Amino acid sequence: MTRGDVVLGVEIGAAVITVAVLGDDLGLRETIAWPLPRTTHHPIDPVQDPWLVLDTLASAVREAAGICEVFGNPVRGLSLTSRMPALLALDAGCMPLTPVLNATDGRSVGTTRRIVAEQGTALHRLTGVPLTPASPVAKLAWFAGHDPGLFGQVAHWTGLKGFLLSRLTGQLVTDVSTSSAAGWVEAATLDWAQPALDVAGVRREQLPALVEPTDVLRLTAAAGELLGLPAGTPVVVGVSGAATAQVGVGAMAPGCAALSMGASADLCVIEDRSVVPESELVSCHAFVDGLWISRGTFSNGDAVARWAAESFGGVDIDVLLAEAELVPIGAEGLIGIPQPAADATSWGNPDFHAALVGLRVEHGRAAMTRAMAEGVARELATVRDALGPGTAPITRVRAGGSALRSPLWGSLLAAALDVPLEVVGTDEAPALGAALMVWRGLGLLTCLCERPDVRLPAREVLPDPLATAHFAATRRLGEQLTQLLTQLRTAS
Repeated sequence: MTRGDVVLGVEIGAAVITVAVLGDDLGLRETIAWPLPRTTHHPIDPVQDPWLVLDTLASAVREAAGICEVFGNPVRGLSLTSRMPALLALDAGCMPLTPVLNATDGRSVGTTRRIVAEQGTALHRLTGVPLTPASPVAKLAWFAGHDPGLFGQVAHWTGLKGFLLSRLTGQLVTDVSTSSAAGWVEAATLDWAQPALDVAGVRREQLPALVEPTDVLRLTAAAGELLGLPAGTPVVVGVSGAATAQVGVGAMAPGCAALSMGASADLCVIEDRSVVPESELVSCHAFVDGLWISRGTFSNGDAVARWAAESFGGVDIDVLLAEAELVPIGAEGLIGIPQPAADATSWGNPDFHAALVGLRVEHGRAAMTRAMAEGVARELATVRDALGPGTAPITRVRAGGSALRSPLWGSLLAAALDVPLEVVGTDEAPALGAALMVWRGLGLLTCLCERPDVRLPAREVLPDPLATAHFAATRRLGEQLTQLLTQLRTAS
């Protein structure tokens, strides 16, 4: 590392905490990753111990701070971000009463169904975000009905990021971007949406104070000792995980979308105003400096490859994807219809099961894996089209995420979206975006659009014309098969 002031961006991921060290020249100096302790065999733990998350965060930040000290780089501040919706209850002293309830805690599926049927459209238009089982509003409504005794004892409800900020700064706050993305802030006012709170059964005094993403808090002495940083170090409150991924991959120009490809897949574009979504597949939430994020999500990304690797006897996932890459486009006549997970989108439909259509005895694991991966790419094209007529046409996509280590995903996504795909990293984009938010909060940047190309593409993937034609020809068929599978499941 070279000398100079640095800041730390910290992403609390599903399985890993990542710290990006960013210099005052906006150059990425170092990336640190610490795995979160696992408590279940689920790919993403439905619940987490908040203290274990705090301890892991502290270990990751201490390592980054130690490297900065060795190279003579003063740490001027830090910021946190998290992509996963999460919820936990606190007592009056801000101590946890429950574990962290993550997106994959699907106990609120039935409650979500009822609320969506009664008020789903109205809440979506009010907040810009569709209600799903991952939403804090749905989880709270479920909690009130299933554990009213504990529900009545709770002094505060917050997300994981809010809890961590309270332990580090002594203040219980949440930024409007993260809370807007969670679906319980009114888009028109950026204040708590009272109808959503009514559905959840909570009072606004039970929720953290809403603050601007650029607000600056300070590390307490105890937190400074825990993290290996001076007491009083600035903590910029920051923005949502989708927003930090957007700026982290450098997709801040009109017509440029950000794609995050991991266990789930998010396609996001910048808006200069709040846009009322026209599709249940799309959300629009606040970012910073008057900007907004339109976001389309398909909750089954490379999870299909993990499923295939486990189903075929625990084969190495990289080996399996390499085999699938050798299968011609079209997967030897197989059409994969992947199942959206019940946690992340309104497509998470208990009446829908995944399918491989056209399966023959000669089809092996490579063809089946490719068919399901093609299915994910096909659905993302549908998500892109759902972003709406008011969104600028997408002419290129900047992509990051662990799945893109496999060339198969890059080629399929470029072809399905029919635009050049610029792969700008694998895992560190949200942490880098959080670090850029620190410099924004401290004043080095007056707007995050000042440096849209802070990340240089590592490689560009151009759409293959034959593959693009295949996706165009099978899009409608995929939609029809999805509808048919839902009907069959409902009737059975």
